[in-house]
Amino acid sequence: MRLSVFLIFLISVSCKSIENELPILSYTINDSGTKDYYSVSYKEDVFTNELGQSFTTRDLEGKVVIANFFFTRCPSICPPMRKTLIDVAQEFSEAENLMLISHTIDFKNDSVEILKEYAKATGIPHKKWQFLRAPKVQTEAQAKQLMTNIRANDDETDFYHSSYLTLIDNKQQIRGFYNALTNADIVRLKNDINLLLN
Repeated sequence: MRLSVFLIFLISVSCKSIENELPILSYTINDSGTKDYYSVSYKEDVFTNELGQSFTTRDLEGKVVIANFFFTRCPSICPPMRKTLIDVAQEFSEAENLMLISHTIDFKNDSVEILKEYAKATGIPHKKWQFLRAPKVQTEAQAKQLMTNIRANDDETDFYHSSYLTLIDNKQQIRGFYNALTNADIVRLKNDINLLLN
């Protein structure tokens, strides 16, 4: 009897630990068909935040990060995505090692000044949520690192981007993707943030 109770306990513990492990998703498949893992990085002298400061990989050290793409003039999915991110930032306001990063895909119109006003309107402190801009080529390269797509129409009056958020651990490895417009995904995101923070 004791042996069967112990076995049930072991199975439940092992199942729980498996559930609590998040996969590492930042990899490419090489010519041999095996995974080449990589860490998300930000090159020197490329990215600027809403305060006009340079943003590099050093700013990610020791942080759990939620990253997404947006543009300030976006009339469709950006406002509800922003609402979701405000909710997450407020819920984890005491977690000093959690950071949100939003990349604008409208480099021409989203100046430092516009991003600063946009950031201010969220009510979330700069140390918790930063808004980054970079030239088109580098922004597209960053989207590729974060395993998403962005695209401008021919005259760049409108842009396509995903509603998904990317969760990155404190070693700059991607651990999950979450639809910011889906309640179930936001619940899952919050649970996974807690796993990485703890």
